[in-house]
Amino acid sequence: MNDSTISIEPLKWNQVMKFLVLRQKIESETDHLALDGADRKSESALFAIGRMFANRKWLTILVAKDGDELIGYISIFFAHFRKMKANAYLVLSIRSNYRGQGIGTKLMHEAERVAKGRGIRRLELEVFARNTRAYKLFKRLGYEEEGRKRQVAQIQDGFDDLILMAKFL
Repeated sequence: MNDSTISIEPLKWNQVMKFLVLRQKIESETDHLALDGADRKSESALFAIGRMFANRKWLTILVAKDGDELIGYISIFFAHFRKMKANAYLVLSIRSNYRGQGIGTKLMHEAERVAKGRGIRRLELEVFARNTRAYKLFKRLGYEEEGRKRQVAQIQDGFDDLILMAKFL
């Protein structure tokens, strides 16, 4: 990877099938994700596209690209309810062979820029305790731990905690 070949942009409709493939790849290579492979496989591509279209007002997806290849993404879920409208929830995912190269930082910065543009003042996210690399990234970017759901996810050797984090913009 050459840093100059990495770009961040909003997901385009003609990239949706590539995005769904990317999401499957990331889930298959990441042991700390909550989804079991069978959970996502039961969702058809048509259903996933329909869900994305139906939620387009409350969802922005930014993708990281290395040339033409999608290598990561961040989803920004904007609140539906009026009293929560200044809040958004983030989900960050990057292909395993691209982690630790600053792509997550770029995606997070761009998500914060987009959120500010929509009047968001608070960003929230969750991270599994065993995903120490992501936890350190979020801490470095100013996200604070607000709580912890203990032993929420069953993993091969027991259970993992889910850490709740937030940042005020």
